[in-house]
Amino acid sequence: MSDREFAGQTAIVGIGGSEFARLYRSPDPDRTGEALATQAIAEAVADAGLQKSDIDGLITGGLAHYEPVAYRTGLTDVRFVADYPQAGRMCSTALMHAATAVHHRLADYVVLFNSVTFRTDRTSFGAQPQGLLYDPVYGMASPGAQYSLAFTRYQAQYGGTEEQLGAIPVAIRSHARMNPVAIMQQEMTIDDYLHARYVAQPLRLFDYCLVNDGAVAYVVTTAERARDLAHPPVLIAGTAGRANFRQWYVDLGFWEEACRSMKSDLFDPLGVTTHDIDCLQVYDNFSVSVLWGLEGFGFAPRGQGLEWVQDGRIALGGELPVNTSGGMLSEAYLQGWNQHAEAVRQLRGTAGARQVADCDWSLYWCLSALPGATLLCRDGLL
Repeated sequence: MSDREFAGQTAIVGIGGSEFARLYRSPDPDRTGEALATQAIAEAVADAGLQKSDIDGLITGGLAHYEPVAYRTGLTDVRFVADYPQAGRMCSTALMHAATAVHHRLADYVVLFNSVTFRTDRTSFGAQPQGLLYDPVYGMASPGAQYSLAFTRYQAQYGGTEEQLGAIPVAIRSHARMNPVAIMQQEMTIDDYLHARYVAQPLRLFDYCLVNDGAVAYVVTTAERARDLAHPPVLIAGTAGRANFRQWYVDLGFWEEACRSMKSDLFDPLGVTTHDIDCLQVYDNFSVSVLWGLEGFGFAPRGQGLEWVQDGRIALGGELPVNTSGGMLSEAYLQGWNQHAEAVRQLRGTAGARQVADCDWSLYWCLSALPGATLLCRDGLL
């Protein structure tokens, strides 16, 4: 959304989420998405310094739907309700609709959440064909196979090695080890990465996101109301999206045009550049999504992203830290919602050992059939 007058008029004021590592270590067949969502919502409302009675908007995502969650949380008489399909591509859209609702007085405080029980449900991604049109006939039965084939094409065009790609999951894993709720706490080196099994060659196990349970919730209100609440507000500078419907999953240009379009929508009205961004919180369903977004948004030169991410450049203490909580590769797969929560912590300055110094701006992107991006900043910049 490129409306300059809308930028900074709304804010995320509360966040809540599951203890992903504990849930992962202790599978429970009785665990439900509604129960996880209820807990995350309660935490987000309390984090904002609000009461349940203050909430008059509800947006749902993931596996849990609005009716059972509304019953469980007592949010049965709200003014605004929206329900989104289970897909990471929808989290930027859900956030913008929450911001639009409070900006246009459809609600005062909107709580939105995503909840998944993939581990409890023993979801096996790729076990059933998920390709588009004719893809399953040729064995392209999962998004991972699509991304793997696309990375092979990228290598054919620009070069680069699997070892260079390993710098991305290794850096993100180092961040997870500073996050007590992240699932993957084990140290990982490049050698560990290279010795991991292939899932769809040339992508290895650690190039894939996790399969887990958990929930994340946020509370959104106007910036004016936010300044009277418990934490410094994190302003929503804007969100952007672009449909990218094809007969194949990965765009042949690695989403370069979509990224350029979203960058223009988000950055140009505000005079923001890539040099202003202090950290990236990326939808890392696969490690190559980081690579292609870095090039598409102009952080790295086209075809040189694998070289660009070397030598700690995307790690904490480097030029541009990426997925400082561990992302979906190492913290938890919450379809991008946990990345937004981490952006809030970074911009509040409450991320602890993984805090990025002087963090003013955070950018999120998701590359999919519906690419999306979010630009957040601390109060006072807009």
